[in-house]
Amino acid sequence: MRFDNVVIVEDNYRNFYPTSLSTPISDLIIGGLRYYEHIALWLMNMGFDAKIYVVTRDYLSRLWSGIAESLLSKVGLRYFIKYVQNISDISGPSLIIHTSLLPRIDTLNNLINGIGGEVRCGNRVLLSFTDDGDVNNVIDNCDLPILDGIWSVIRWNTYLLRENLKYLVKLVGDKVVDSDVSSNAVIDEKGGNAIMIGATVESLAYVRGPVLLGPGSRILPHAYVREGSVLYAHNVVGGEIKNSIMDMHSLKEHFSYLGDSYVGRWVNIGAGSVTSNLKNTMGVIRYGGINTGLTKLGSVIGDWAKIGINTSIMSGKYIGQGSNVLGLIRANVPPFKLCINDDCKEYLLDKVVEVYKRFTRLRGVNANENEILLIRAVYDTSLHEAPL
Repeated sequence: MRFDNVVIVEDNYRNFYPTSLSTPISDLIIGGLRYYEHIALWLMNMGFDAKIYVVTRDYLSRLWSGIAESLLSKVGLRYFIKYVQNISDISGPSLIIHTSLLPRIDTLNNLINGIGGEVRCGNRVLLSFTDDGDVNNVIDNCDLPILDGIWSVIRWNTYLLRENLKYLVKLVGDKVVDSDVSSNAVIDEKGGNAIMIGATVESLAYVRGPVLLGPGSRILPHAYVREGSVLYAHNVVGGEIKNSIMDMHSLKEHFSYLGDSYVGRWVNIGAGSVTSNLKNTMGVIRYGGINTGLTKLGSVIGDWAKIGINTSIMSGKYIGQGSNVLGLIRANVPPFKLCINDDCKEYLLDKVVEVYKRFTRLRGVNANENEILLIRAVYDTSLHEAPL
């Protein structure tokens, strides 16, 4: 099957609220890598020389480049990626992958062999080709793993981490690369690989695979890092974390619990703060009024949010971008709010920008001007984007 491009198309970004306000779905982290990185990893393993294009919303296509690091780039792997607003901006035969499809390498291998039309589940297109084959060749397969919303990212995270990391190890060459692991730390790989790239694991920490600890990540003494944990880059973790994803420069340094959750960029989780991932009734958890089918679902915490000390967030709740919360959080918190318990008021945009700049200084890096422009664009978008 010949194609010059792989085009990633966002499906139903509203179901990935609030994370999708400030991050293209192609750049959400699942199974240790950003969505598009799984596609890049697949192309490399298959020996395909193809460009990757992401079709996303206007302000994200303009501002996103240069904001989020790529773990694959950090380990010296090279690929082409460009963010565009319209698929018409792309020329040449293309493989179209919709973000509803879980980016599992084995699945992609199976789907492209002999396909000359499209793969769908009911009315939802999952994969198709342009300029190729019999357009009437349609395969309907609803048994494929699907991403319905941000909760599905959490649902499939550990599974994909276990499945696809073998391909990353093959390209990188080892499970531990440029990392410092204390002789007094316990690395338990009975359940899956523990991949460490430029990471530090300090004394008496316990790490149970599958996990991925990315560049600049640090596991503090006595921390319990459980299966499915992903520290993508420059994260610091203490206490307990399980099946949770942390994007760049987010911190959870103190004793607390983070379970079955998604944490965006530049988030700080204060001492003693916990995410509930199980209802007292043991029932199915709803997210934004949607039945997720999950009995375990923690929190979705948007970029630039701050979680105060001793804060408890009820299961299946989100904290929007830039929000600052403290106390018992029983309801969803939209972006740019200041909340004590469930009493919320507007959090000034300029204050969010200033806190971001302070955080960068604290982390010893320069503030990213595109990130600041993105904060402002997300604020403007949030004014007319109804909460989920």
